[in-house]
Amino acid sequence: MSKNFQTNAPLIFIIFLFSILYFLGINEVPFHPDESTQIFMSRDVQIFLSQPSLLFYNPDHPEYLRQKYRLIDPPLSRWVIGIAQLIFNLPPLPSDWDWSRTWEENLQNGALPSKDNLFISRLSVSFVFPLLLFLAFRTGERIGGKSTAWLNLTFTATNALILLHTRRAMAESLLLFFTSLSIYFFIKEKKSAWVTACFVALAFNAKYSAAPLFLAGLIGCLLIPIKLRVPIRQILKSVVLYSIIFVLITLLLNPVLWSTPFEAIKAAFTERQSLLFAQTAAIGGYNPAQTPQTIPARLLAFIAQVYIAPPAIADVGNYLAATETQTKIYFSRPWNNLTNGFFIGGFFFALSLIGLIWMIRDAWRSRQELDNPVILLLITFALQLAGIVTGIPLSFQRYYIPLLPFLTIFMAFAITSGIHLSVNSAKSKKW
Repeated sequence: MSKNFQTNAPLIFIIFLFSILYFLGINEVPFHPDESTQIFMSRDVQIFLSQPSLLFYNPDHPEYLRQKYRLIDPPLSRWVIGIAQLIFNLPPLPSDWDWSRTWEENLQNGALPSKDNLFISRLSVSFVFPLLLFLAFRTGERIGGKSTAWLNLTFTATNALILLHTRRAMAESLLLFFTSLSIYFFIKEKKSAWVTACFVALAFNAKYSAAPLFLAGLIGCLLIPIKLRVPIRQILKSVVLYSIIFVLITLLLNPVLWSTPFEAIKAAFTERQSLLFAQTAAIGGYNPAQTPQTIPARLLAFIAQVYIAPPAIADVGNYLAATETQTKIYFSRPWNNLTNGFFIGGFFFALSLIGLIWMIRDAWRSRQELDNPVILLLITFALQLAGIVTGIPLSFQRYYIPLLPFLTIFMAFAITSGIHLSVNSAKSKKW
């Protein structure tokens, strides 16, 4: 047995145990209608293999439903789900979910995936969970050592929002994974601009709310080379390479842009703005709390959704009655909601805040060391938080998923820093 395996055996064993619990619960997660949309759109894989030109933007068919989704939604999840469906020879979903219809009408219309189809689709995007835990450990280790690493892994593995939202056949699992991977490469001691750009592009193409990571990556391309007094020409080369890789991967994953990219981008911007306006108007009409208008209100909504509110089975209440039985089964497992609630969630929020404050203190003390991973982590968090709070007017719980890798490490850092502080204080008193 190799020495490396013996060293990592406890980590592998713990990740294995958490992963077993995670995967055993995939079928118990209540269905979300957006899963139907992802599975419906996963047919793009088959279309691409037979006649890829059908995926190109066509301005003569602005009302074509599939084209609307290609313009509005990022493509990564539907590609991954589509590949899995090809491998397991599953039939495509014939219809998309219609939110204006009842559950029974959607069922009759073929918009509800079969159990096998739903399970394979969920598994195809959630299989990255063990890797996510490994990243949580390595990121924590880079920031605060072994104790922080183990705590960060545990907080990630038991977070109620992660357990719910990443088990669905939607964008959140790949979004969280590639966001975490991007963060790890931002703070990694030795990094490559083109490798970092690949992971940032994949996070962005999992969900567009990860767009602030692009700017964080650019800053990372500048900070360390400036500290090392790298020639300006080499720094510019790194920035250009990073930007080109990001754009190329985005183009590669979006055939809708291939024929007329600028016209398609313009149409995509228009479609997304129209959708956001319609959602905000409709949801704000009957529940203004879900459409906070000011920055303080959005920050309060963020805290409430991430720490206090129970894991959100649904964003709106259209089909709560239809999923009631499944919801009871899911929450009958106590490990599915260990982190949210007024008291426990308030405790974790306090931990996150303390960890953030202590990280800012440490970053300020070492502000001359631009390669300090804590500084890079805080910059990335600030950009991601600002992007979500200013750019998204809806307070749906799953929209805050890109912030979770930061919050778990803040909590871990708070505990380990508190322990070190207590130990040092006890030693000083003893002497």
